[in-house]
Amino acid sequence: QVESRDAGLWINSFDFTGIQYITPHIPEINDSIRTHCKDDRPFCGYPWFLPVKFLSRKNWYLPAAEVSPSSPVEFSLRSKEETSWGTVKMTFDVKGPSHMSLYLMPHRGSVLTSWSFGDGTPQFDLSGEYFVFYSHGLNTPVWTFWFEIQPPTELNPAGPEGMISVAISTHYFFGEARRTPQLEEILLQFPTWAFPSSWVSTYDMYRY
Repeated sequence: QVESRDAGLWINSFDFTGIQYITPHIPEINDSIRTHCKDDRPFCGYPWFLPVKFLSRKNWYLPAAEVSPSSPVEFSLRSKEETSWGTVKMTFDVKGPSHMSLYLMPHRGSVLTSWSFGDGTPQFDLSGEYFVFYSHGLNTPVWTFWFEIQPPTELNPAGPEGMISVAISTHYFFGEARRTPQLEEILLQFPTWAFPSSWVSTYDMYRY
């Protein structure tokens, strides 16, 4: 069941002045389209390339046409099994572009106990969330990973269903997929003293 679906130009400003000097040049980028963190979604529901959402407190979201990359992400749950020690082990297969970000957000009462990354111990808990960056070269096989999660002892009626929210973002930095007509049009309107960095990303989230 799909909860929501949308597309737009997501704008972060790392400048102290925000967008106040951009709006006169691009009127559609103004504070009426300012967006906020969606707390029930990993990393606020946006395709962060790196785990630096704390550096950019203000974001804007201008609705746009949906993107259709020639090599879209393929994300699937390969297996889900209960272990004899009380956890649930979930294995996933992912195939996508050269740069992807994985976000894991255990729901309240759930605990991420182990995974297939590094030494097997989940690390770098970012306020209850975990971030994994993945990149690859040409002719790379499917990316397979797993994690184990301890289910909550009681359900949280106020929170999302399930044990964990898993999201995957793709980042298209080169080739035809890195631009859209609307993005190109907006970039041409920026003043010459501005240095926008842009690319196309997608964000898909699943609850288990």
